[in-house]
Order: sequence, then structure tokens, then C-alpha cells
Amino acid sequence: IFIDDIIIFSDTIDKYTKHLETIFSFFKKKNISITLAKSYIVYPSVELLNFYVNRFRLTNIEHYIAAFRNLAFPNNLKAVEQYISVLEFLCHLILYYT
Repeated sequence: IFIDDIIIFSDTIDKYTKHLETIFSFFKKKNISITLAKSYIVYPSVELLNFYVNRFRLTNIEHYIAAFRNLAFPNNLKAVEQYISVLEFLCHLILYYT
């Protein structure tokens, strides 16, 4: 089994500790290993899928949005499909998007 990213969020450090214990216990039972060098525990925010995630919100990484702003307007069907896919991915960050 390969698991790429696991994000554990909790309101308090006590809950966070319990969540970690649950996950580690499950992994041990299922013989799933974790690479400590790639583990980040008790971080206030993380970068995930071109976004910053923290306990308050999900925010975009500006260079990703800037690249989208600089895209040429699509002039063929394939380009329109790609443009719409990017819009669907970013729609929660676009004010008044419907």
C-alpha cells in the first residue's frame, strides 16, 4: 500500500495526540510504514496540492493563480476543456463563480 499524503487536523493538542495515536496504531496493525524524514507533525500550516492549509482556511499559492491569470484565452476545443478543468479546480477561490 502506498499512501502519499495524510493530513490530521484537530481543535486541541489533546485531540491531535489521540488522533495520531489512532493512526499510528492502525498503521502498526496493518504493517504500514511511515518515512520520518518526510513527516511533518504539529505544523501550523502545510502546502498541499498547490494550496496552503491551516486551521483557519484554505488559501491559494499566488504563483499558481498568477500562472492561471496569464493563460491565453482558449481558441480550440481542447484548450477550452483544459481551461474549464482549471476553473473547476479553482472555483472555490473565485468570488461569484457559478
